[in-house]
Amino acid sequence: MTGYGLASHSSENYKVSVELKSLNSKFFELSLKLPRVYMKYEGRLRNELTRRLQRGKIMMALDVQVLNAAKRTLNINEVLVNKYMQELSQLSASLGLIEKPSLSLLLSLPEVIPTEIEQEDPEEWGLIEKAVMDAVELLDLSRIEEGNALSEDLNERLRIMEDALQRVREMAPKRLEVIRNRLEQSMEEIRSRIGDLDKNRFEQELIFYIERLDVNEEMVRLTQHITYFKELQSSDQSNGKQLSFLSQEMGREINTIGSKANDAAMQRLVVVMKDELEKIKEQINNIL
Repeated sequence: MTGYGLASHSSENYKVSVELKSLNSKFFELSLKLPRVYMKYEGRLRNELTRRLQRGKIMMALDVQVLNAAKRTLNINEVLVNKYMQELSQLSASLGLIEKPSLSLLLSLPEVIPTEIEQEDPEEWGLIEKAVMDAVELLDLSRIEEGNALSEDLNERLRIMEDALQRVREMAPKRLEVIRNRLEQSMEEIRSRIGDLDKNRFEQELIFYIERLDVNEEMVRLTQHITYFKELQSSDQSNGKQLSFLSQEMGREINTIGSKANDAAMQRLVVVMKDELEKIKEQINNIL
């Protein structure tokens, strides 16, 4: 589900900001944007965010400002700087250049200022952890707001499906009677042309054919699936995957009703249910 959370925490030494964004995804995908010096915290951050957020495409950005310069040492590699200076001065002389390498150039060269910090600062990590947790809570709140709107939309889709199913339920007995009468009329026409037929055999075949067109079992199962869908949807638990599986079962029952319909009006109602179910499936991708 989509969501957003931004949180900050400060001390005399640090100011930490964490930004979280969430996009819809069937799976959990985490992208961390960390300054290189904070890559040492990547494992902890991944574990915590995976545990708390569970699903979605998550993007996290960390920003840390050091307010107390004593908390950072540049650890300039003077031996390497002297080596760079010597090599560059020789190159400059061989090219007939007057300029000498500037200090800014020397400091920008690889490994002159190591970016890794050997020791972790508990104060720094504590601020990062608090900011992450606060950002997660804000992200969850925005997800809940979207979830409420999503729930209303799903309920409307289910209501339309139930209305269509009720119309199918009302139509089904009359449809079978129409089919039976049509078949009996056809058989009477055949009898009039070729003579008597085995009436008992005809009744058996007619019953068998009518039973194959009966959709009562499918309607009962679809009703049960819709009821269970509502129960899962209103639960406080994370049921996104169960709802996805259940929607597939609902699709099977609707398809079977359609294949047995043998009636234009009923087929139109089946199309309505299929259309609403597809919209439900799209929304389920947004549910944890």
